[in-house]
This record gives sequence, structure tokens and C-alpha cells, in this order.
Amino acid sequence: MYQRIFFLILLTWVVLASCQSQKIEPVLEKAAMIMEDYPDSALIILEELQNPQGLKKSEYCQYYLLYIQAKDKCYKNITSDTLIFDIQKYFVSKNDVERAAVASFYSGRVLQENKKYEDALQTYLNADDYLQQSKNDNLKGLFQAAIGEIYYHQLLTDESIAHVKMALDYFKSSEKYRNEIMAYRFIGNAYLMQKQIDSAFVYLSKALDQADKYKLKGEKINTRIGLGIAYRQIENWNKSKNLFRQAWSLATDSLDKARIASNFIDLFESEAKNDSVKYYLKVAEKYMPQKTNNSLAANIYKRWSAFEERNSNFKEALDKYKIYNKHLAAIITDNKNSAVMEIEKKYKFQQIENSNKKLIIDRQRILLFSIGLLITLIILIVLFVSRSSKNKKMLEDAEYKICQLQEMAKSFNQKENSFRNVLIRHFDILKKAAVMEGFLKEEEIKTGKNLLRKFNDIVYGQKELDWNILYNSLNEASNGLLDQLKSKFPVLEESEFRICCLVFIECNNTEIAIILNYSINTIQVKKSIIRKKLGIKTFGDIRDFLIM
Repeated sequence: MYQRIFFLILLTWVVLASCQSQKIEPVLEKAAMIMEDYPDSALIILEELQNPQGLKKSEYCQYYLLYIQAKDKCYKNITSDTLIFDIQKYFVSKNDVERAAVASFYSGRVLQENKKYEDALQTYLNADDYLQQSKNDNLKGLFQAAIGEIYYHQLLTDESIAHVKMALDYFKSSEKYRNEIMAYRFIGNAYLMQKQIDSAFVYLSKALDQADKYKLKGEKINTRIGLGIAYRQIENWNKSKNLFRQAWSLATDSLDKARIASNFIDLFESEAKNDSVKYYLKVAEKYMPQKTNNSLAANIYKRWSAFEERNSNFKEALDKYKIYNKHLAAIITDNKNSAVMEIEKKYKFQQIENSNKKLIIDRQRILLFSIGLLITLIILIVLFVSRSSKNKKMLEDAEYKICQLQEMAKSFNQKENSFRNVLIRHFDILKKAAVMEGFLKEEEIKTGKNLLRKFNDIVYGQKELDWNILYNSLNEASNGLLDQLKSKFPVLEESEFRICCLVFIECNNTEIAIILNYSINTIQVKKSIIRKKLGIKTFGDIRDFLIM
């Protein structure tokens, strides 16, 4: 009864665990599927998951890897997402090459966002072994682009351009057009930094052509903004304004419009057109999603405060500076909250890891107990089979001895004075054979029940063999021949000499075994030893050797 209840509870737990795994897998698969083209949607799907820390470790690691990808692609702050380091180690330990490579990339991204450029670069370079095994050209391109970005921040533009060009080739082969466009833009800006204007606009124009060709709305807007900034830097105001207006006409999202307005502000400040600057500051404020983008809001209000101060509108400047401070405080709070959440995630991850370790230990204990139980069972079976086999052999030996004892009794001739008759009289074989026949029932002989015990009691218990008396009798009957054998072969031990004596008077193995209380197998072994000592060939006749 209790076993059935326990089985039902165990079965229920397995079913529930299976259902949970089945529920999470489609969610993770869907997020991974739309990650490249719709990272914002992927992020929403992942954030809607209830209690991801309650997932199995393998599932949680997959979830977190997708989560940090979505955050990074949506330009969210990932500086506190240091749990990715543990996730990377997990996938390495599982020899999951593809996920280990992705986790290594985002480990580097976290370090890079924290401005730890040397550590980030080393992380990217250390991932080369995984990349060699990976078939993901897009990921290889992302690694090269990230390395190029680090060199760009270190003002090593030649090295930066070389790596991003390598990334561009990978993006082309993997047909990741969005990343290809971003690479064109990056190379164009790098050339612009080197004052190589013609090369810069070649790559920036390619980025614009690709964005329009593949109708990627976000890239069409971003590329026009980037190209407009490039024209502004070379003071081609009209082309810059035209590109910003094109971007504005394409934008439907308020954040994009606020960003474009911010670039208009930079442009008109460069032209010293204060009225236009004031107008676009108000436009930026209008479209700015203050609750979701404190960084952009802080930037706008800081510039607005500075603008009003330059124009001696000190009250307006102070009001805008207060709003700037409010958003700056929100940024600091967000970073603190992010850090606290990261600590909680690490704690939860550690709990999951500890839980998995405990589960592994419990499984190992069960396995060791099962193996111990199995080994014990095997040993018992081997002992039982060995004992049964030994008993069977002893039984067969006893049955054979009984038959031989009866044959010896039948061969007795009272008129003869042969060695055999001397032996039969001395060992009282006639009496023992008669007792055996009368004492044992037929069914006992068939089943072997009590056979060994009764045989030993009758043959060896009723009368002990006095070898000296037997030897003297046999030696006298043979006119001292046995004494001659003993002096002739001193290398033989007492038991071996007795066997030689019995062989000499033509006793077979069974008869010798009965008389000396040995097993038949022991007699055969001892005969082999005797042959070796006397120099007789294997299976040679010992009696023939003795009478030579």
C-alpha cells in the first residue's frame, strides 16, 4: 500500500517536472527564433516569464543567455549582468561549443561596457577555440566587430578597420544584412575619424544602399542619422539637414523622433541658429519617453539648461538643470537596482547550482547503493553456485566410491592370499559394503540426501585405517618389496609413498581415495607430482616404473 502511494507521488512529480520543461522550451525557442530581427519582442517574451530562477539549471542558463542577448541588441544597460561569466563556465563544462561561444561573446560585451577593454579583448581572444569549432559565421563576425570596436576606443583605427572588415565578410557569408549595414557604418565613421573623407562616405553610402535595398526600417533611419552626422562634421549643413528630415519622415517611434530632434539641435547649434535650437529642444521634450529613457532625457535637459544659461535665461536654466538632476538621480537609482537584481540573480543561480549538486550526490548515493547491492547479490549467487557445484562433485565422488567399495567386496576370494585380499580384510571392506547397502535407502541414493554424511560415518568412522599394520601385512606378502621401494625412492613424501604402494598392488584411483580418505581429484594431482619427482612422462604408468 505504502509503496503504491510513494510510486504515485514520484510519478506525479516526474509528470509535473516534465510539463514545466515542455512549457519553457517553446518560449525559449520562440525568443531565439526572433532574436536577430525583433530583439525587442524577444526581450518582452523573456521578461514575461514567471520566476525564471525556478527553472532547472540547464534551462535557466539557456534563458539567461537569450536574455542578455536581447538586452544588448536593444541597447539596454548590461554592465551589471556579470552572471554571464558563470553561464559561460557552465556551457564550457557541458562541452556545448555553440552556446559556450555565444556566452564568451557576451562575457566580453559586459566587460567592454564596463570599459575593461583589456579583459574584454582577452575574453574575445580566448574564445578562439570555440569559434574554430563553430559553424556560426554571424557569431564570428560579431567577435571581430567587437575587437574592432575596442581598438577604435584605443584610437587604433587601422587595426579597428581591419577587424571590422573581417567581420563584414562573415556577415555577408551569413546573410545577416543588419549586421552588414552596421559594419559599413562603423568603417565609414572610422575613416571619418582618420579624415579620409572619400573612403568614409563610400562605406556610409554602401550602408544606406543596403538599408534601402533590404527595407530594414530601423537601419534606414539609423543610417540616415549616421550619414547626416558625418555631413555635419564636415560642415555640409544642407545635406545633413536633408538626411535628418528623411530619417524624421521614416520614424514612427517617439524615441527615434527624440533622437533625430537631438541631432537637429547639434546641427543648429553648429550653425548658431538659436531659434531653431529652441524649437527642436521643445520637439525633443515632446517626443522624449522620459519614463523609459532617462539617459536621453538627462542629455536633452542638460543641453537645454546650458542653452538657456548662454542666453542669460538663468531661471529657465535652473529649472531645466533641476529636471536634468532628477533624471540623473533616476539613472543612478536604476544602476543600483540593476546591481541589486544582479546580486539576487547570482544568489538564485547559486541556489540552483547547489540544488543540482545535491541531486547529483543523491543520485550517486543511490547508484553506489545499487552497485553495492548488485555486487553482494552476485557474490552470494557465486558462493551458492560454487557450494552447490562442490557438493554435487562430492556427492558424485561418494557414489562412485560406494560402487567401487561394493566391487571390491565382490572381488574378495577367501581362498586367495593376494595383496587385494589382505587389503580387503584389513580395511573391513566386506562389512562396510554390507552396512552401506542395508543402511541407505534407494531414494536417498537418488536424491543424495544424507549420503555424504552416512558414507563418511560408515567408511571412515567405524574403523580407522592403521597404515603401519596394513603396510607390514602387504610388505610381508610381497617378501619385503615395499621396503625396497621406500629405500629406492626417498624423494617421495609419506602420502606419495602410500599411493605408490597402493598403485603397486594394482589399486585404482577410487580404491586409493577410499583407503586414504582423499578425493579422487586429489589422488590424480598427487600422481602427477609423483611422476615429476620420479621422472615419469605425463600419463606414464607408475606401476610399470616401480617394478622395473
